[in-house]
Parts: sequence; C-alpha cells; structure tokens
Amino acid sequence: MLSYYFSLGNTQIKNTFPVSPPISALLSDPKRACDFISTLSRNIPKPISAKIRLLDSTDPRPTVDFARSLIASGANAIAIHGRIVGDESHIPARWETLVEVVRQLKQTESVPVIVNGDLYTRADINELKRRSGCDGIMLARPALYNISLFRRGDAPERALDNSQNEERERKHDSALEDDVPLSEFQSRYHEGYYGYNSPLLLPRSAMIQEYIAHCVRYKTHPKNAKYVVCEMMNIRRAPTERAPFLNMNYPGGQTIADICKCRTLDDLVKVWDVRWIIPMPEASAVAGIGYGGSEGTQMTCDYVESNSTRAEHFTTPCHQSNCDRDNGGVLGDMHNYDDRYFLDPDKFRKERSEAVDAALSVTAGTMTHESDALLRVQEDEKKVDDKDDEGHVAKRKKLRND
Repeated sequence: MLSYYFSLGNTQIKNTFPVSPPISALLSDPKRACDFISTLSRNIPKPISAKIRLLDSTDPRPTVDFARSLIASGANAIAIHGRIVGDESHIPARWETLVEVVRQLKQTESVPVIVNGDLYTRADINELKRRSGCDGIMLARPALYNISLFRRGDAPERALDNSQNEERERKHDSALEDDVPLSEFQSRYHEGYYGYNSPLLLPRSAMIQEYIAHCVRYKTHPKNAKYVVCEMMNIRRAPTERAPFLNMNYPGGQTIADICKCRTLDDLVKVWDVRWIIPMPEASAVAGIGYGGSEGTQMTCDYVESNSTRAEHFTTPCHQSNCDRDNGGVLGDMHNYDDRYFLDPDKFRKERSEAVDAALSVTAGTMTHESDALLRVQEDEKKVDDKDDEGHVAKRKKLRND
C-alpha cells in the first residue's frame, strides 16, 4: 500500500518552497511537528510515517516522548535514525540509545518502529533487530555500498538463521548484559554467512555496472549518474571504524578519478565495461503502474559477447541526447556537481565555505553601500529643501519690505 513518508530530522533538506521553520528545526518544536502529522493524517487517506533522529545522545526519554506524540497525532509508523543532529556520518550511530528508545516504544505502541544507521551487514541487521525488537530497518549509505545487501537468501537458509537466533535467545534469556557491548559489536569484523563477505552479496562491480545500465535505459542525466557511481565507489562517509572492512578495490582497477573524467553516460559505460543492456518493457506490461517494471515483467540483462557488439547498443551519446539537446543545454545548469567533491573533499569544503563567507561579506557590504547611498540622497534632498525654504523666506521678506 502506498504511504506518505515525512522526514523531520534530515538536516540536509533544501526546501524548494518556503517552510518556516526549516524541516530539521521541527525536532526541537514538537508541537509544530505534531501539527504537521495531524494535518497530513486528516487530509491524506493513506498511511503517514515520520522519520526522526535521536534527540539526546544518551537519554532515551526525549526521543521516546517525541515519538509517542507523533504517533498520537496520527503517525502510522516511526523511523528513527541513530544519530543526533550535528553528528557527522563518520561517527558511529548511537546504537545503545537507539535500542533503548525502540524497546520503550514497543512496550506501549503498536505501530511499526523502523531503525536506521550503519547497518552494513546482515549481521548488523539481525543483531539490532534482536536487541531492540524493531519491526524493520532502513538503509541508505550501506545500500549504496552494495545494494545486494537486501538479498535474504533462500527460505531454508532463513529458517536456519531464525532457529539459530531463537537458540541464542534461549541461551541468553533476557540477560542482555551477557552480550557483547553494542559499541564493540559495531567495530568488529563480521565473519560468516551474514558478514562482510557473505555469499548472499553480489560483486560490487556487478552492482555498479547494473546501475549504469539502468541509467542508460532511463537516460539519466550524466552528472547524476556520476555522483551516484562515485558514492557507490567510496567510503568517505562511512564510520571510521567500519572503513577497514569495506573493500574499495575493483577488478578493472577503476578509481574515483576515472569516473570524474567521464562527461557522458557512454564514458561511464566504457570505464566500467558494461557489456549488457536492460531493455525497456513493453508498454502493455507497465500500463497504469508508472514504473519501469512490474510483477509480471522480469527486468533481465541481455549479455553481450564483445566490446564491438556492445558499441551497437550505445551508438547515440547519452549526454547529448539527454541534456544538450533539451533547451540548448539548459537542463545541465540544474545539476550542480563538482568533481572535487570526491577528489579532494576537504579542500573543496574549505573553498565552498570561504566562497560562502565572501558572498555574505559582499552582500553585507552591498547593503551597507546602498544604505550609505540612501542616506546621502536623503541628506541632499534635505539640503535642497532647506535651500528652498531659505529662498521662500527671503522672498517673503522682500515682499514685506516692498
């Protein structure tokens, strides 16, 4: 069933229309946040879910109270990111606080509670679900690292895993103090069937290649495709303790620098040696669903034998057909992108910060200059008025004398 998702804690939101206060500020304004949810639930005949962050790094009570207020206002599900506002992505998610928040919510609330934050392996997912009792998980950066993390395996394997979890529960009973501390669990290397090298995972190179094939299929803007591929290839936003376990080597030797040199989808295809296409499904198969696939349409890849054959499928430059031919390249202006964002992020961030400060300084200077100019105009007008007044007085004196 279609539902409406409302994020109250994303500090990176850039509003395309005026919202007062900014969306992220709603975390510190529970009354207005609840008004948002209440208004949506009254006017939209679909389930409403809300995503928030932890409100305190160690104390679960503020987050629990806030979540309960949102539920009472009409939220049909709550997703909680395990960081507080201001936490950088390289800092591990605060699982200990997150677990306690979810436990307390599940004691009194019946709506689904979803957790989010640093779930890079199936072992992470299973452990956080087991300890917190959450109803589901949400993935962002781990899905970029390897989208096949969503693969659950065959039913017999899942049944075996469930039985193992049940045995572990019986062994530990409810005495979670016997468990490995969550902070230690987060920083250790996960081995085995659900670890970093799980047989369930598909090769990351294949995932990137398939993504590029989809980009070609839907004529994705090259800058957007480059950005996502660069995010899939690097770990700059992964927690520092996780970085050593995330493999950044690719069989073809591809690097971020190689991707940053690409200017078209054709360039990405060549760098990643994409040897297949994903054909568009028949219109009859997707009529009325608004999506490029359906339950009855398998989105398969047609593998190509050689590079020369591959070229037949990518004869039209994708960048040219998708951007420059539309409005004379105007669409390209809508996609802000700078390769330095990945090649030298620290320097780029510093330059951007300096540019913003300079722009603010110029703006302030312009405002001061305009203000000074206005004062000068007002002073000149006053002088003219005063001179006119003096003239009128002199004229009246002369008339009286005459």
